[in-house]
Amino acid sequence: MINEWLKIALQTNILTRAIKVALVVGSILMLINHGDVILSNGLSIKEFIKIALTYFVPYCVSTYSSTEAVCATKNKPSINPLIGEFIKKKGVELAHYALAIFKRHISRTPFSFLKGKTP
Repeated sequence: MINEWLKIALQTNILTRAIKVALVVGSILMLINHGDVILSNGLSIKEFIKIALTYFVPYCVSTYSSTEAVCATKNKPSINPLIGEFIKKKGVELAHYALAIFKRHISRTPFSFLKGKTP
């Protein structure tokens, strides 16, 4: 299923559209989010990575939406079930991790009433 989806995603028309969208939307977002840094300080590697991601995200969104539209039109399988499974699995892992951090933090706080005890 994923091979068929990737084959569609790598079609020339989808790639071209995604690159155009990434250049336009990425440039607007880059100016909004990083314009001051570019004009004042110059770029460190950290800012350069953030700017690259600013272009990468619209590229991915455009590729995903175009590919899903083609899949829906041609009755091809969607990648959504795989993404849903992945998000559910990682979401549960993230929730357990966040709960562990929260519990660790609460056990160190001077506000004992947050742990169920009265002050």
